[in-house]
Amino acid sequence: MENNSEDPNSNDKKVYTDEERSKLAEKLDGELDDFIAGLEKRSYTEGWPEDRWQEEMEKHPFFMTKFPGEGEEISPLVQGLQQLKYDPLENTPEELATTYKEEGNFNFKCKKYRNSIINYTEGLKIKCSDDDINAQLYNNRAAANFFLKNYRSCLTDCQLALKLKPNYPKVKLRAAQCLFQLNKHQECILMCDDLLRDNAT
Repeated sequence: MENNSEDPNSNDKKVYTDEERSKLAEKLDGELDDFIAGLEKRSYTEGWPEDRWQEEMEKHPFFMTKFPGEGEEISPLVQGLQQLKYDPLENTPEELATTYKEEGNFNFKCKKYRNSIINYTEGLKIKCSDDDINAQLYNNRAAANFFLKNYRSCLTDCQLALKLKPNYPKVKLRAAQCLFQLNKHQECILMCDDLLRDNAT
């Protein structure tokens, strides 16, 4: 027996005339306009006010042009990033020490030598097991102290760096410079001789 009912799985599709298409489009446009018109009209109050948007952008860590100074308010986003950056649960001691070293290097390049000393000191407080990282921290702190003319502190850091990494030409050179500034000329000569022996070809 022949079945004349419409097969829902049939691939046959209704073919619209141009006039039918035009009427359907007009109907859909009208329904969309009615829907939009019926939406509740309210102002957005959770955004930044127009007169302060630039100030608010400055608080965002991705857009700030300078880090908040001492005593200035630090935004929650920056605080959160700092916690992640220095969180001992999220970083190994070596990673933390390296982070402090890089922070110190940034301050050093900006000629903020006292800030860089603080960074290097914090890195050393981690007491990571990597002698090379610790030697670099002592060396970098020595460099910052040298620029501040803290020659005794610089020399002490050089000596500590050399204990961890005896063949460290950069440190020996800086130690010799400190000895010269401290009028320890004989020790300066010995350090220079040692440096020359290390670099003899």
